[in-house]
Amino acid sequence: VANGLVAPDEILGLTFTRKAASELGARIRRRLAMLAGSPALLEWDPGGDLARVLRSADAEVSTYHAYAGRLIADYGLLLPVEPSSTLLSETELWQLAFAVVAGWPHRLNTTKVPASVTEAVLNLYSEMAEHPVDDDALAAAGGDLHAMIDTLPKGPRQRAEPSQALRAVQSVIDERREFLPLVAALRAEMTEQGALDFGSQMSLAARLVTTRPEVVDAERAGIKAVLLDEYQDTGHSQRLLLSALFGGAAPGRSPIAVTAVGDPIQSIYGWRGASAANLPRFATDFPRRDGTPAPRRELLTSWRNCAGTLYLANEVSAQLRARGVPVSTLRPRDGAGEGTVRLALTDTVADERAWIAGHVEDAYRAAEDE
Repeated sequence: VANGLVAPDEILGLTFTRKAASELGARIRRRLAMLAGSPALLEWDPGGDLARVLRSADAEVSTYHAYAGRLIADYGLLLPVEPSSTLLSETELWQLAFAVVAGWPHRLNTTKVPASVTEAVLNLYSEMAEHPVDDDALAAAGGDLHAMIDTLPKGPRQRAEPSQALRAVQSVIDERREFLPLVAALRAEMTEQGALDFGSQMSLAARLVTTRPEVVDAERAGIKAVLLDEYQDTGHSQRLLLSALFGGAAPGRSPIAVTAVGDPIQSIYGWRGASAANLPRFATDFPRRDGTPAPRRELLTSWRNCAGTLYLANEVSAQLRARGVPVSTLRPRDGAGEGTVRLALTDTVADERAWIAGHVEDAYRAAEDE
């Protein structure tokens, strides 16, 4: 911004929670306010043009899902999807799915009770939305795998029949065949009610930008810098959405500077389709202007911890680092003390909480005495 390469309203920041988005927006505004109040600004900007921009413009900062929702609201009719669709909470989505299951007029070949069928239908619906996969593709892939298991050559000391593990895979495929019509009915009911959930919102936004180049052109026109936070918790739909919008520079399009921050060891949303593997894929999803992979930087110096704490943290996370996305060990800042590490093995969670709280209280009292 100081060099005139990017205006504040040409910056897009995305993260996962509203709180994190609020904090990121506040940090950007604080840095821009520091620039606006800098004595050097008079020297850099004698005409006052940059000062006027700093007073009037602001960066767009939101959550990933809120941004996808804005895309649907602005361009959804191109799919078509109603821009005014209602966003369902997890509870509301479960209630709608349960109503579909409870009112299903056809026979279901399953031993599950309606609540368990509802969970299975929602899981299948969510996975299909996250990875965008349609009913025909899922049925075809399942049919191919089911048939392949019956025709596999026997392994060493294997009986004529496929193993129990392979039969279990076929059982899952059979169950999905049973539940696919329920997934289609749930999807139809949501369309009838003009409703979306977070997963379908993201997958629809991804479909929008991968099939409508005019949407990509319109979004890119006003953005020059993109900041992506907690990238290890993005899923497949989010990866498609972001790479289609901001990855590379097709002929006639200006390149966009994209920066992502993430730590695969802190990936916590794998249960809803997130993949820490999106971090290494970032380099090729968002290549340099000449097509070479984007550079990777590691932020390894801890400015807040002592050496003993970091040694313990590196030892505890060693197995995670060995089998996941490669991550180097953390190191202390220059001059950091060794510190004191205290460990406790307690009988109950309540005892553990009391032990921790006691140490926090002791430290607080000691600070008061000083």
